[in-house]
Amino acid sequence: MYGYVLAKFANESRIAANLLAEEVSIMRVTVDLAVLADFLSQVLGQRTEVAVHDMSDLDQSLCIIRNPISGREVGAPATDMALRLLNEFQRGDGPSFRTNYPGKLVDGQRMRSSSLLICDEKDKARAMVCLNSNDHELQRAVELLQVHFRRDQDMHSEESAAHSVESLGDDIIGKVMAAYPPPAELGSQQKRAIVSELEHKGIFLVKGFIAKTAHLLLISEPTLYRYLKEATHGDSSATA
Repeated sequence: MYGYVLAKFANESRIAANLLAEEVSIMRVTVDLAVLADFLSQVLGQRTEVAVHDMSDLDQSLCIIRNPISGREVGAPATDMALRLLNEFQRGDGPSFRTNYPGKLVDGQRMRSSSLLICDEKDKARAMVCLNSNDHELQRAVELLQVHFRRDQDMHSEESAAHSVESLGDDIIGKVMAAYPPPAELGSQQKRAIVSELEHKGIFLVKGFIAKTAHLLLISEPTLYRYLKEATHGDSSATA
């Protein structure tokens, strides 16, 4: 009898735990992003910029900004890091947020950034909340603030803020192609590698960069699309 009571209690506990887990897993909340931006900006202070991006319009995604330190205004395009985070999330290769990664403003000033994708009930990214902090003064006491300066180990590049989506794309392409010979000297495998790297950085999410990249690599757009297919499906059997 005693063993039966224990077994019954354990079974009921497991059922309750499973119900609670299901309830938590489907919990969704509606957030007013303007109110959230106001709240974060007041909590974090004047040295931290709070930026909200509309991920359905990457050309002019910045729709809310508080405590501006980056020099950007509403209507500015998404950053290269925003494109990378969105692309990796959509592909299932990464999480919906990144924290404490290094960034650089247009004037070269350093900052520390964190970004979070806001998704709907179907896990489609609708917005992104970014926190950009000017830690110049805190860096003087870095030995006492090691926890504050933890870096995301998965991020090996800096975020660049640009005033136009064209300059952002040109900067991304330039950085990638700088590691290779001139386009006229590139072989098909090198061109495939460049396309794969640019796809990983999310540049082809922006309208117009398929044609621009094909032009720079001296290949046709159908060839570039074939390279993209190979990069995303792991098929390298096609020839240039």
